[in-house]
Amino acid sequence: MDEIMKKDGWYEITEQKDGIYLSAWPPENGGIPLSKAAIIEELQKRDITEYNENFISIIVQEPLGEKIRIADAPQTPRIKPEISVQIGPDNMEAVVSITFLPNSKVTADDILEELQAAGVVYGIDECAIEAIVRRQFANKVVCAYGVLPINGENAYLKYHFDRENQGRPVELADGRIDYKNINKFINVNADDLLLEKIPPTAGIAGQDIFGNPVAPQPGKDMRLLPGKNVTLLNDCQLVAAIDGQISIKDRINVLPVLEIPGDVDYSTGNIDFVGSVIVRGALQCEFSIKAAGNVEILGGVYGGMIEAQSVIISKGIQGMNRTVIKARERVVATFAENATIYADQDVIVKDVVMNSIIYAGIMATIEGRRGLAIGGRISAGEKIQISTAGNCANVNTSLEVAVNPFLQNELNNLRQTAKNDQECYQGVALMAKFLRKRGLDQLNTEKLARLERLEATCQELAEKIPETQQRIADLEKIITNLKPGRINITNTLHPGVTIRIGLLSKNITDSLKFLSIYAANNEIRLSALK
Repeated sequence: MDEIMKKDGWYEITEQKDGIYLSAWPPENGGIPLSKAAIIEELQKRDITEYNENFISIIVQEPLGEKIRIADAPQTPRIKPEISVQIGPDNMEAVVSITFLPNSKVTADDILEELQAAGVVYGIDECAIEAIVRRQFANKVVCAYGVLPINGENAYLKYHFDRENQGRPVELADGRIDYKNINKFINVNADDLLLEKIPPTAGIAGQDIFGNPVAPQPGKDMRLLPGKNVTLLNDCQLVAAIDGQISIKDRINVLPVLEIPGDVDYSTGNIDFVGSVIVRGALQCEFSIKAAGNVEILGGVYGGMIEAQSVIISKGIQGMNRTVIKARERVVATFAENATIYADQDVIVKDVVMNSIIYAGIMATIEGRRGLAIGGRISAGEKIQISTAGNCANVNTSLEVAVNPFLQNELNNLRQTAKNDQECYQGVALMAKFLRKRGLDQLNTEKLARLERLEATCQELAEKIPETQQRIADLEKIITNLKPGRINITNTLHPGVTIRIGLLSKNITDSLKFLSIYAANNEIRLSALK
């Protein structure tokens, strides 16, 4: 390694119009020092005999790399070689070739003069010219370069939703893969930015060796075409016009209804959608559907869970003691077995309810081919309309009409939440106003970050409070508009059924038919159904 790093001292002799110049450099890392004899020998080879030997001695002893004049220019006329300059394609190169005559020598000035005569004024390579002078040789040496333009970049698309992970299962914190959540469907809300076109750039101009600008090729633009329920803004942004699911074919569309052609199972994963959902197959065990709109299932529900505005199930519910269905309006099903159903308004079952728990905010109806309820508990805020309750085996079955405790609890909790959120909003807004009043330029980094957090909290609460208040208004309307409770039996009421209306309770011990059951004078009364 030491041998590699060594560098001997070296020198350079240049001839200029006003004289002969010597430049010398010291050795490095123990290299061999300069030799005065070698310099003198080189001068003699060049027919230079009149030189200042003292200057040479000083330069050899203290080599500084500077040009020092050691002799007058030769008095004999210098023979200038033939220099040709060729201009390359697009005026981006100047190529120098030299034909040397006997005793001719070339200087840097000679080459510069020829370049100037050819009109070359930009991009001259001085290092290349010095190398020619030093070697006294040139055959197609590029001595000037132009600067090529940098073409503009084409317009491109920036997606503001996650396309890469669409259809990929969620990885849990412990490294396991959740194959029930596979991100197959992308939800968006109205006014969400879906796609942005990044405009093309103009590029950067170049310059040829004649000093002329060279225009770049501008980037290519593209046209954005909105699909269904998508709005084009400023010719460069696509924004969702409605809540829905993204569907990409030739264009980006936002669909208000998500349609599943088969079952909800491992092929689809759990569904969480901002619109309505139609399932042409069934909802399989332990899978779930959550929708801001309605859910319609043309098959059945087999141990799955649903949360939606309204739920319609064509082939009934096999709950397997796992199914929980929650609807902000109503639930309609052919039958329900071993399931739990909540609805803010109505629950309608067209055939049989077995060993299930039903909570209807207003009315529970079990009528149809059999209209039978056996086991479990059926509760409604205003009315139960049922064909047959219980059976000959006296299976315990509960029918109750009262304000749905879950609705009442939710209402109480929402009222407290709304109060807390309002107080929090006022406090946070006051703190943010105080910090802003001090002036942003007076706040340090920590206080600026705090202000940013406070304003984000204000925005979040400002969006949450109206939603909470609307839900409170909906629940209050349901509860306050309830009529006096009543249970209608349009066929048979079997022993083993317990009737509850408000705080009153009555056990049925005999088979009864065609009844209207209600509370009066602090007791439960049974009358013939009209």
